[in-house]
Amino acid sequence: MSQDGGLQPSDSLHDGRSAPAATNTALENTPLLLDRQSSGYTNLNNSVNTRHRNNPGPSDSNGCRVRYGHGTSEEHGDLDEASHARLSSPRQEQWLNATPPQASSTKQRLWNTISKRLVFLQRDGNERSPLEKDLVRRLDIFLLTFGCISQGRYLDQTNISSAYVSGMKEDLQLNGNELNYFLTFFSISYCLMLIPSQVIITYVRPSYWLPGLEIGWGFVTALIAFAQNAHQVYALRVLLGLFESSAWPGMMTLFMYWYTPLELAKRMGFYHSCQALGSMMSGALQVAVLESLEGKWGLRGWRWLFIINGLLTLLIGFTGFFLIPDYPSSPNPRCIKASSPQTFSSPSSTPSSLSFGWLTPAHIQVAEDRLKRHGRTDSKKITWRAAKRTLRFWISYFIPALYIASVLAPYGYNYFNLFLKELKDEKGRPRWSVEQVNAIPIAGNGVNVVFVWIWAILSDLLQTRWTLLVAQGVIGLIPCIIMSIWTSHPDTTPVSAAYASYFMTYMSLGTAPLIMSWLSDILPQDSEARTLIVGYSIAGVYAILTWSQVLIWPASQAPYYHYAWQISIVLWILVIIMCWMLNIIDVRILLYVPPPHHHEDHENPTWL
Repeated sequence: MSQDGGLQPSDSLHDGRSAPAATNTALENTPLLLDRQSSGYTNLNNSVNTRHRNNPGPSDSNGCRVRYGHGTSEEHGDLDEASHARLSSPRQEQWLNATPPQASSTKQRLWNTISKRLVFLQRDGNERSPLEKDLVRRLDIFLLTFGCISQGRYLDQTNISSAYVSGMKEDLQLNGNELNYFLTFFSISYCLMLIPSQVIITYVRPSYWLPGLEIGWGFVTALIAFAQNAHQVYALRVLLGLFESSAWPGMMTLFMYWYTPLELAKRMGFYHSCQALGSMMSGALQVAVLESLEGKWGLRGWRWLFIINGLLTLLIGFTGFFLIPDYPSSPNPRCIKASSPQTFSSPSSTPSSLSFGWLTPAHIQVAEDRLKRHGRTDSKKITWRAAKRTLRFWISYFIPALYIASVLAPYGYNYFNLFLKELKDEKGRPRWSVEQVNAIPIAGNGVNVVFVWIWAILSDLLQTRWTLLVAQGVIGLIPCIIMSIWTSHPDTTPVSAAYASYFMTYMSLGTAPLIMSWLSDILPQDSEARTLIVGYSIAGVYAILTWSQVLIWPASQAPYYHYAWQISIVLWILVIIMCWMLNIIDVRILLYVPPPHHHEDHENPTWL
């Protein structure tokens, strides 16, 4: 867009196609949010599109969501590329060049409406070059696979609960809320180290930082097996939180640099679902260990669980040095094929003598082109100036608040095994054995995996985030309401309702990938802000968990928590309201294209 509000064509993005072809591509690439009715769009369709119908707009092979990025004003010297991208946003030019096709019948008009909303019906096999498809395939095989396998480290977080109900409580004489304090000490150190880790990852190669931390937490996990009292576990949990702080947010940040909007939510969903897979493995492994290694070499089964998990984590950590590609602008030398001619400007990108070689210079070039095509900037070192700028954005508070509420609302599922352990039959005996207490939640985690994939795939296919977040909020409300009734009236409410509620809660655990994808959509041109906001969001969760565990979900109240489920109801309602509000802002303000001759103050955009 020119400074006076008129359309300024982007010659670098024109590909010489005929006007109708360009118009149809712009329509096909128009991203989807289910409510896009605003006066801005109506005026543009009536007045601007006619003027520019013969001016082919920029094509975008993946239906990008490129828009004005937050904080892209020229007054910030550390956003040079973003400030130029803001003045000619491909996302907004798509709206300008989009002309609805002429439908010959009611059926054709209906099909056109549906196909515009279902992005997967708009794409064909020729959109991406074979080299780009090969790049995505390699990223899935190496980067995504490493991330998913490393999420087995979530075993280290869930094992403390599994061990607690499998003999740890009795062996270490834990008779109060020690389990809550185990989680509290972990959360404190995790929270304190998370944002510094997000900053460090912009200065130190992720292929060094992330595997190094993983190796550290492998050692600490194994050491928990030899703890003799609660205080030793407290100290080790603090170290564990420090080492694990950058794993999940670090990988999510890397995905934002390598995957496009139509690819991102699926990959984040697959990665996120591996937390549930880790929980499933923890339960299955605990059952197997109790049956086969109980008492072996004088160690209880729950101690063997930490030893095995620690060894697995060490092995996975070493592979990260070769599987994490770092950033497109500075790829990991150990990932570059040594036999390929190098054209990188940075000496640090030359292949290492220990090169694993799953990327070529051509792949790196395609990755950089994909960033530019979708209006995204590459990694930049986070400075004090960028940090202070980020703190002035309203989105720096809104997204973390939404993320925190969506994580804490269904948090009761973490205590499913404790719920099973504390249930008694008519004679006051435990209703479930130790093996059953560890095995039953495996089914719940299976539900979690399936629905995280469903939500993530639908999000990318339909190119909508908020509708699926609201759907999860509605689903999550139902078990919270049922559990509120059951905990207050356990004698008159069947326990089967509680079982069903816990399993239903697992259906609403797919919010994190959608929120992070939405953040990437909203801030395509400000990599520093994206990285920091991811850190703010997760740090906020653990900051609240440090004190809320004992107050809201005390182990001593299980399974009849006094007001935990009522708080979850309030949080789910908050999530639904916030998603609705953010969608309105997203569609009617952030994606709003000023009509012709509208003078916008680019130095002080009104939507910040």
